[in-house]
Amino acid sequence: MQGDGWNRGSSLRSRPATEDVGTKVLLSAVKHVETVGLTLSVSQELIERICADAGVSAKQFGQVWPTADAFMADLFCELANQAQIDRADTETLLTTWQYLSMRTDDLHTPAGRRRVLIDIIRTAAEYNFEVVTASSKWRTYAALSTTIMAWPEGSSRTRVLDALQASELSFVETMESFYRNVLPTVGYRLKPMFHNDYQPFVVAAASVIEGLGIVRATVPALVEAHFNGPTDGSDETLDGAAGPSENDVWSVSALAFMGVVDAFIEPDPEFVAAEAISRLSSGVDVTPPGQDADPSY
Repeated sequence: MQGDGWNRGSSLRSRPATEDVGTKVLLSAVKHVETVGLTLSVSQELIERICADAGVSAKQFGQVWPTADAFMADLFCELANQAQIDRADTETLLTTWQYLSMRTDDLHTPAGRRRVLIDIIRTAAEYNFEVVTASSKWRTYAALSTTIMAWPEGSSRTRVLDALQASELSFVETMESFYRNVLPTVGYRLKPMFHNDYQPFVVAAASVIEGLGIVRATVPALVEAHFNGPTDGSDETLDGAAGPSENDVWSVSALAFMGVVDAFIEPDPEFVAAEAISRLSSGVDVTPPGQDADPSY
């Protein structure tokens, strides 16, 4: 069996570890990467250690992967697949929808809608920065994304790039579904110049948070700084809606995220509060199709 028979866009969780030698080795390798970090090469000594931890012999390993590069390609693809689950937390998206149902009174005025938007964006930004970018799966995904081009050209690198692209597109589709439901419900829409295409917005917003997650490793004090709201007593934006009050405390991640949001969206002049409140009461499903992975993994 050749190495490229292992990744077809599915996660290891679909294969019971006790039934497959390759699965046991890959599980062991994923745990090693999450503990030690990612490298683009592997020594024979490390392979033997990973096999020993998996309870697999060197002979069995060789029957699955004829070369170390074939093994690394399958490992990289699996790491990319698992990142799909880690980056978009469906439970958190549903929690946001439930939170909106408790803020329906605020939807009747522009100032109230702006306040709800700010609260949602700030909470989401800080959660993603503190939780998602701190996870071992995300760190591995980020490292793989930035270093894979250093791998020699060939079918293995192409396959890994395809897996990374699939992971990225899965994340974009999940978040696009979320924003398409939430933003119109709080009285906002994409600016006309984007022609109702949410994907550039999703990519820009994610890049801000994930970029800060990378920079945090070198300048944590700068990235983790917090600031109070305006000190001049102003609590309105130029459009007359409520802005941050002077008692608000903002993280760099939330400020940067909010900057992207304001660059892409605007108040919806055709917003009808009664219709939005009715949508919330009916329990609109914001769960994208195919997001049925076991959250306990």
